[in-house]
Amino acid sequence: AGVTPFEILFSHVMTQFVVMCGQTALVLIFMILVFGVQCKGDIVSVVVLTILQGLCGMCFGFVISAICELERNAIQLALGSFYPTLLLSGVIWPVEGMPCVLRYISLGLPLTLATTSLRSMLTRGWTIVEPDVYNGFIATLLWIIIFLTISMIVLKFKRG
Repeated sequence: AGVTPFEILFSHVMTQFVVMCGQTALVLIFMILVFGVQCKGDIVSVVVLTILQGLCGMCFGFVISAICELERNAIQLALGSFYPTLLLSGVIWPVEGMPCVLRYISLGLPLTLATTSLRSMLTRGWTIVEPDVYNGFIATLLWIIIFLTISMIVLKFKRG
């Protein structure tokens, strides 16, 4: 008997997803109501993309926890990947201002297209029919699938 790797992963996703939805709500409420950031686009699309990005980050965390044997290794890997991803994804520094090589590397990161998408919805009022917006949704969903697949494969092989 026992539980399968899929059941373990599913239970983690469901419990952490509830917490993440609360965190997303707090961030968006503070961003819009407290700090006065204007949302010129559809707020529902902004919420959905933000939740999907949170789920993507959570799934990346599952990959890290599945790969690493020790907690300190997982912490180092998570922290070591966070800052470069933040710098290269256009959150802090615009992708257009990067050298060509870094620009192409940044397009392969989970956050880059979603950042462009969110920025386009918030500041320009663009909808899901714009390529810059729907590419962010598609890329995020693809990364979620990739991370969950890797987690499942690693968990399956670790269990024997």
